[in-house]
Amino acid sequence: MSPVPTQKRSPSPLRPADSPGAVRDRRAELGRADEARAEQREQDDARNDPNASKWRYRPPQREEKEQE
Repeated sequence: MSPVPTQKRSPSPLRPADSPGAVRDRRAELGRADEARAEQREQDDARNDPNASKWRYRPPQREEKEQE
């Protein structure tokens, strides 16, 4: 019988074996990364023109059947 392959779990950003200082530093680093992503998202959203026709939904034009 062959052993069942186990899946390796990805390392958690906060490991219980870390010292309290390492946990605090990692939390601070993750917080700064979250803030940077939020700021970048706001900048990207500000550049989008909500009135751009490119983004506006237009239903497909139905071709009217010619009546004979």
